[in-house]
Amino acid sequence: AARLKEKAKSIAGTRQFAYKAIADALEVIPRSLAHNCGADVVRVMTDLRARHATEGGVNMGIDGNKGTVADTKALGVMDTFAVKQQTLRTSIEAAAML
Repeated sequence: AARLKEKAKSIAGTRQFAYKAIADALEVIPRSLAHNCGADVVRVMTDLRARHATEGGVNMGIDGNKGTVADTKALGVMDTFAVKQQTLRTSIEAAAML
C-alpha cells in the first residue's frame, strides 16, 4: 500500500486516485485484523507502516492473538501467492466500485 501511495504521487491528473484507492483498500485487511483482536488500530497501523518502511520489514504483519506487530514469518504465518493475488484483485474491484 505504501509503494502504491508513493507511485500515486508521481502520476498527474485523476489517474493517481486509482492508485490511492487501491492502496487504501489494501490497508483494510490489517486494519480489520487489528480491530477484531481488540488492538489500538491507529497505533498498530502506524507501527506496521513504520516497520514496512525499514529494510527487512516485508515480513511484518499483525499477530491476531496479541494485537501487536510481529514477524509473520517467525510466527509461521505465510500467505501463498494465490492468496495475495486474490487480495489484490479484490482490492482493485473495491477501488473500482468507489
